[in-house]
Amino acid sequence: MSNRFPKVQKCNKNDETFFSAKIAMVVMTMIRALAVDIDGTLTDQNRVLCPAALQALRGLKVPVVLSTGNSHCFTRTVSVLLGTPRIFIAENGGVLSYSDDEIEVLADLKVCEDAFQKLAAEFPLQRFSSSRYRFTDIALKRNFDVAAAARRVQELGLPVHIIDTTFAVHIKDKRVDKGTGLRCIAKRMQIEPSEFAAIGDSNSDLPMYRLAGFRASVGNASTQLLQSSDYVAKAEYGNGFAEIIDHMNEREMFNSDADAGAQTKRADND
Repeated sequence: MSNRFPKVQKCNKNDETFFSAKIAMVVMTMIRALAVDIDGTLTDQNRVLCPAALQALRGLKVPVVLSTGNSHCFTRTVSVLLGTPRIFIAENGGVLSYSDDEIEVLADLKVCEDAFQKLAAEFPLQRFSSSRYRFTDIALKRNFDVAAAARRVQELGLPVHIIDTTFAVHIKDKRVDKGTGLRCIAKRMQIEPSEFAAIGDSNSDLPMYRLAGFRASVGNASTQLLQSSDYVAKAEYGNGFAEIIDHMNEREMFNSDADAGAQTKRADND
């Protein structure tokens, strides 16, 4: 079986030939697991799960690790409903779940609270009600100048990052992201980060893209993420995710040795 997979040529998103660009061949590690964002990747623009995405997920025979900015409790609930393992990345890498009995908190909520207080004196920051369920970051409504706030964070030398996922703005500990989360999860699963495929839609997914062996974006993804992708779906949101899985299946990119492990994980979760 060949281990060469196509990489979409980078081009302007507005170019009419963007999705029909010439394909270059790159050597890839066989994929043993997926790291998948939730909002905007498995859902539509209103955060409603796309049926095509669910169908694609249920047909997979490799583990799916949810990797999201959502809170731990939200992500766990989604994993139950989707039938994915209880091993996942929440709060943009701030909280990791290894099982229902073990979570790891890697970030400091206090630095985020301090940054919030300082920024709130200059910007009209409004928390989402879900903030009370968060262990490590603060989720804000997108009603302020995010770029200006990010610059202010740098000027004040605050140990946080401001990230805009298009669904919310997060103040998070700068020491963690989805990439640090993926390293820890991969180590626990005894899989190399390069044996993961990363699928997402926003710049918050870039850290895990830098580690993954295959990077694919849904059609609504940010320009920077599109430019970092090996494959870009023509379809948007959850339909784009389903298209990506079809693409990977057609090219036999999944490591069949992982089948039994994935089925065991699903059985343990039922």
